[in-house]
Amino acid sequence: MATVVTETLELRHDELATLDARILATLQQLPERPEAERAAAALLLEKIAYEADSGQILPYQEHFLRFIERGIACGALDPRLREFDLAHLARALDPARDRLLGYTALATLADRYLVRHPETRQILERPQALFMRVAMGLALAEPPETRTLWACRWYELMSSLRYLPSTPTLFNAGTPHHQLASCYLADIEDSLESILGSAYEFGMLAKYAGGIGAAVSRIRAVGAPVRGINGTSGGLIPFLHLYDALIASISQGGRRRGTMCVYLEPWHLEVEAFLDLRRNAGDPYRRTHQLNTALWMPDEFFRRVEADEYWYLFDPAVAPELPDLYGQEFARRYRDLCAQAEAGLLPRRAWRRLPARELWLAILASLMETGYPWITFKDAGNLRSQLRGVGVIHSSNLCTEIFLPTSHEEVAVCNLGSVNLARHCTVDGQLEWEKLAETVHLALRALDNVIDVNLYPSERAARANQRNRPVGLGLMGFAELLARRRLSYADPRAAELADRVTEFLSYHAILASTELAGERGTFPTFARSRWANGVLPIDTLEELARERGFPVHVDRSTTLDWGGLRERVRRGMRNGAVMAIAPTATIALIAGTTPSLDPYYANVFSRQTLSGKFLEVNPVLVEELQRRGLWERLLPDLIAARGDLRAVPDCPPDLVERFPTAYQIPPEAYVEVAARVQKWVDMGVSRNLYHAADRPGQLSAVYLAAWRKGLKSTYYCFVRPRMEVEQSTVAVNKARRRPQWVQLVEQEVLAREGAACALDNGCESCQ
Repeated sequence: MATVVTETLELRHDELATLDARILATLQQLPERPEAERAAAALLLEKIAYEADSGQILPYQEHFLRFIERGIACGALDPRLREFDLAHLARALDPARDRLLGYTALATLADRYLVRHPETRQILERPQALFMRVAMGLALAEPPETRTLWACRWYELMSSLRYLPSTPTLFNAGTPHHQLASCYLADIEDSLESILGSAYEFGMLAKYAGGIGAAVSRIRAVGAPVRGINGTSGGLIPFLHLYDALIASISQGGRRRGTMCVYLEPWHLEVEAFLDLRRNAGDPYRRTHQLNTALWMPDEFFRRVEADEYWYLFDPAVAPELPDLYGQEFARRYRDLCAQAEAGLLPRRAWRRLPARELWLAILASLMETGYPWITFKDAGNLRSQLRGVGVIHSSNLCTEIFLPTSHEEVAVCNLGSVNLARHCTVDGQLEWEKLAETVHLALRALDNVIDVNLYPSERAARANQRNRPVGLGLMGFAELLARRRLSYADPRAAELADRVTEFLSYHAILASTELAGERGTFPTFARSRWANGVLPIDTLEELARERGFPVHVDRSTTLDWGGLRERVRRGMRNGAVMAIAPTATIALIAGTTPSLDPYYANVFSRQTLSGKFLEVNPVLVEELQRRGLWERLLPDLIAARGDLRAVPDCPPDLVERFPTAYQIPPEAYVEVAARVQKWVDMGVSRNLYHAADRPGQLSAVYLAAWRKGLKSTYYCFVRPRMEVEQSTVAVNKARRRPQWVQLVEQEVLAREGAACALDNGCESCQ
C-alpha cells in the first residue's frame, strides 16, 4: 500500500508541475491580454481539483461527498457535518460558480483557505466545497430539522460572492477548531498577574486566527514605585516588547501571522517612547516590529492643540481613573490633575508638561515616517456607543472598527462579515435594493450564529460575547460601485451615495436583529443599552455635539422610516451591535472587488499578500477602454505611467476625471465619505487615508476634520513620500510586440512600497 501511495504522489507531482508551468506561461501574457487572467484561473482550478481528488477530477457532487468523509476521517472536519442531508447539499453545489473566482482569488484560497490534510498538507476541498463547508458550520446553530435548508441558503449567498464572512470563519467553520470570531479586545490592568495572564490569553486567541486589540494605558510608567519589592518599575515598553515577541512567534499554521494592536492614551508619561516603537533605528529592545500601535485620543487633547495650550503627561500610578473616564468627566478630572501637578501635590517624577502642538507634531511625524500610530477617538467611541450603559470602551480592535466595552472580567469579541456591493448592482451601477435587503437579513442570521457555535479560547471572551452578542456587518466594493456609476471618489455625489447605501444597510441590519430578537430573544444586557430607549446611531451625533460644545457638521438627512423602526428597536434587539466597516483586505480579493470603502489605489499596481504578489488592473477601466477601442493603443503608456491616466497621452478627459489614483483624491473626500457612513454605523469605520503630504503639518487638518466630524477612528496613513511606487522596468516596443516587463510570478512587477495594501501588515486579521 505504501508503494502505491508513493507512486501516486510522484505522478501527481509531475502533473502539478506541468500545470504550474502552464499557469506561469499564461500569466506572462498579462496585462496585454486581460482575458489571460481568466485562462490562468481555469488552469489553477484544474490544478486544485486534480490535487483535491488525488490525481483525478471528479464530478463536483462526488467530490463533495468524498471530501466530507475524508475530512472527518483525517480529523480536518467536524464529525457533526455527517448529520446534514449530504446528498441534498451535494446537488445544491453549482460548479459554474467557480468561474466567478479570478486567479488572485483562487491563489489566495488554495494557499491558505482550502482545507488540507493535517499530515500530508494535500488540498482536500475545491472552492464550492469550501463555501458549503462554511455554510454547514454556520448552520450548526440551527435546529437539526432546518440545518440543511439554512446551509443551502448561506451557500447560495457566499458562492455568488454577495456576502463573505471574515477570514477566521472561512478558515475554521465546519472544522474541529471552530474559532470563527474576528476580533478580541482586552483592557490590561496594572499588575504583573494581568500583564502575564493577558500574554497567555493573547497567545491562545492568536493561535486560532483572532486579531487582538489591547488597551495598555493603565500600566505604570518607568520609575514608578513597586510596592512589595521596594523597587521601581521598568515601565510600559518592555512589556510591549514581550507582546511583540509573543505575537511574532504565532503563525497560525502558516496561513496568517499572529496580529495585535496596542492602544495608549496620549496623557501616558511614556507616550513619546510609544511613538518610537515602530521606527527602525534605536534600541531593538525598545522597538516592536510586529506589534501595531494606536493612540486612543480624548477630545481634551485636540482642544488644547487648537488653543495652543500645554499638554500634561502623567504616570497612570497617580491617575488610575483616567482610562475609565471620557467626555466632560475626563476633561474635568484631567484639568484637576494638571492643577494638582502645578501646585506640587503630585510627585515630580510622575508628571511632565509640553506644548500640545509639540506632541501633536511628533505624532504626525511618526505617522509620516512609519504609518503609526493609528489615530482613534476615545470620546466619540464612547459617547456614540449603543452600549454606553453597559460599560466603558477602552480601545478598538486590530483594524480600528470595533468599539465594545471591556473590563477585567470581560474580553470583548466581535464577529464580522461584509456585503459585496459590486454583486448587487448592474453593469452601469444601479443597485438592486431588494436583493441587497435579502443579503443583509441572511448575513445577520449567519453572524448571530457565529456567537453560538464559536470556540472561545478564553472564558472572559465567552462571557462578553454571550452577554452583548455583537456582530459587525460591513461592506466592500464601494469604489467599484462608484466606477460603474461613472462617479469619481472626489465627486460630492460619492459621499451622498455612501450615505444612502449605508443607511439602507443599517436599516435592514437593525430590522433583522429585531426580527431575530422576536424569534430567539434579546441580548442579556439589552435593558441597559441605548437600543432599549429607542436611540439609534444617527441620534448620537447630537449628543456628541452637546458634550463637545460645538456642532458636528455631518448631513442629517434620511430616506427610510426610522421612526417605525425605532419602535421595533425598543421592543428588543438580538445583538448589542450590528455594523462595523472592516478593511476587508483579504475577502475583497476573494470576491474580486475593491476593499471596504477604499478607492482603487492605482489603475495598475501590485498587491502584496502572504500568498504572493499579484498584479491588479482596474477592471472597470479595462472594460471602458476596450469598449472605446483604446485598450491596446493606450496600454504601453498606461504601464509606463503606473496607472496614472493624467500621464497617458490621448486619454479621454472624462476617464482621467473618473479614475484618479488614491493620492489624487483630496483627503477631505475620504473623511467626508467616512463621516457619512459613520452616522449610520453603531460601531466604527476603518478608514485608510491617502495623502500626498511631504511635511507632517500637512496631515493635521485631515485628522482634525475626522475628529470634528464625529469619526471614531482612522486606520493606515499612506503618504506619498513613504509609499511612492518606484518606476517599473518597462521594455515596450512600439511595433506592438509583447512588452517584456511582465513576469508576474518570477519577478517584481511594482515595488513593494507601492502596494495598495500590504496584507502582511496584519489588516487581514479582521477580514
